[in-house]
Amino acid sequence: MALAEVDSGINCAQCSVGRASGLGAGAFCPFIDRNRRAGELLYLQGDTADHVWFVKRGTVVLSRLDRSSETERAHAVRLQGAFIGLEAVVNDRYLDTARAATDVVVCGATRDGIDAWLGPSGTPARTALEITLRTACGPELRHARTSGSAVERVAAWLADEGPRGVTLTLPRRVMAELLGMRPETFSRALGALSELGAIETTRTTLRITDNAALIAAAGQ
Repeated sequence: MALAEVDSGINCAQCSVGRASGLGAGAFCPFIDRNRRAGELLYLQGDTADHVWFVKRGTVVLSRLDRSSETERAHAVRLQGAFIGLEAVVNDRYLDTARAATDVVVCGATRDGIDAWLGPSGTPARTALEITLRTACGPELRHARTSGSAVERVAAWLADEGPRGVTLTLPRRVMAELLGMRPETFSRALGALSELGAIETTRTTLRITDNAALIAAAGQ
């Protein structure tokens, strides 16, 4: 585990999950570090949901088969500090395909491990989590906003789903796919938001610099 801790740049005892597990105080954390290269799969839609993962570093893209068009499309990104595969708590199968968009460090806990970590069923906190997950982990995709100009749509998506306090590293074509846009349309919208001072962007990275300007551009 020591090598993974060096690679992640985050000591397990300082990680929020590690602290919650009581690391440093003699307790055990069920989440074990794993390194994945950009493009590698973490799990496939429909596979047995046997692990829950915590993103310690990097970016993971979630995609799902859209039954209406029979095509798989990206619909969400998960950054450092996010869980993926939490449907394993309430479902037997993964609802999405999870793929590393960058080199990532993820901590994985088995289904039995996460069950023991969360504590007994029927407690108030666990009941609240399970109800929330059943609501959030439905089969229908949450679609990005389709009304308004390209700038408004991109701004609204970033205001709702964008990174906070970190730089998002993700190819523009993937971000465009998340919004159902042509890459060139998406790039022009990013350029407009950059001119407004709402974001800073390169061809592969994006950082929100002025959330108020972003919300104003979204018309919210």
